[in-house]
Amino acid sequence: MKEEDVLSEWKEQEELVDKKKAKKMVWKTRLSIGFTVIRTLLLLLLIYFLYMVPVEIFYNISGKGNQFNRIVTTLVETHYPGVEVDKYGARDSAEITSLLTKKTSIPLYQSVGNWDVVIGDVSAKDGLFGKLHYTVDLTKKYVEEDMVPTFFLPPDLMGKPVTGRTGEDPIFKEQIEKIEDGYVAEIAFSTTESMEPEQLRSMLAEYDLSIYQMAVFGGEMNEVEVNYAQSGQFTMISPLLLRPAVEYDEKHQISSSYHDLTNKEALQQSIESFYDDMKWLVEHGNYPNKGIDQKRLAYLNEHEMKVFGAIVTGPIREIEKLKDEEKFHQFQLGGIEVWNWSE
Repeated sequence: MKEEDVLSEWKEQEELVDKKKAKKMVWKTRLSIGFTVIRTLLLLLLIYFLYMVPVEIFYNISGKGNQFNRIVTTLVETHYPGVEVDKYGARDSAEITSLLTKKTSIPLYQSVGNWDVVIGDVSAKDGLFGKLHYTVDLTKKYVEEDMVPTFFLPPDLMGKPVTGRTGEDPIFKEQIEKIEDGYVAEIAFSTTESMEPEQLRSMLAEYDLSIYQMAVFGGEMNEVEVNYAQSGQFTMISPLLLRPAVEYDEKHQISSSYHDLTNKEALQQSIESFYDDMKWLVEHGNYPNKGIDQKRLAYLNEHEMKVFGAIVTGPIREIEKLKDEEKFHQFQLGGIEVWNWSE
């Protein structure tokens, strides 16, 4: 074999060996990088675990989650007519993120007869340094359906003389008359003049109905500026709502509650709780329109509570009788269900 051939063959073998070594080095480098990434991810996961476990334990033990749910519950039930929060089902719904953002999602329902009908949910989020943001999602059956009723301020609350009803409500009258016996329903209505809560309760006590909310006058339009709409001589607003009393323990868990405002004792307890609830809400909640509620509460602390509407439920024939009350008007029909009522 010639010397040139031997040299050429040796160079080829050397190049082949170098390529194999290079491939091994590449794979070793890739594996090393891969293991480094995996170890880094596991370390980060461990750090996250060691960080979140004590945060969640403190969040649960301290009652901060219950407090957040209490804020959301009070806010919704004192501002949305005909809407109740599933307070007992909300106990474990609040959670906290790694950025210390509080989150919750709670079912909403309305009482139709003795049914508790789920109508949507409320989702809320509260950042460490921001305001509470919440959305109330009410399931709709029909396009352009308005699920939240409004109330009409009577003239006497605006410093004007009482003039009575705005006229017959042919749509509501026809709806009620066409509903057969064997159904229960929920309705909202306004009063033609303001009255004390007990006066309204006494009027409704003559009927086989349950009272769930009353519209409370908080100085709107006179001393407190709010959004409104006009309809003839009446002004439509979204007022604060008197709801059945709810009591909480030191960790903001529900200890007791009333189901409605129908009897005198429940109403009186609910009025007392209303002032405590609103004071607690404006002190602990950082939410939109908090400033308006502070002004409303200041007004209510200086004046006797007046109401000008209610949310009630019961058998359809009992509800039908309400349209003959001279001081009730502007009826708005809510949910309708088959019979479920304790006589």
